[in-house]
Amino acid sequence: MDRSKTIVDVKLALAEKCERLSKLSGSRPRRATLAHQALKYRRQAEQLGLALKNKK
Repeated sequence: MDRSKTIVDVKLALAEKCERLSKLSGSRPRRATLAHQALKYRRQAEQLGLALKNKK
């Protein structure tokens, strides 16, 4: 498996983890932080995915 593809998979897994934890958190600031982190990881994965497509 290509290293860049692996990084994209890890970023998406981290985004899913943060989203799941944000739903479970009882603290409003913690929910917001986790939701923001999930968005950040999804954005990074999207950018890496686009870079992979353009590279080929």
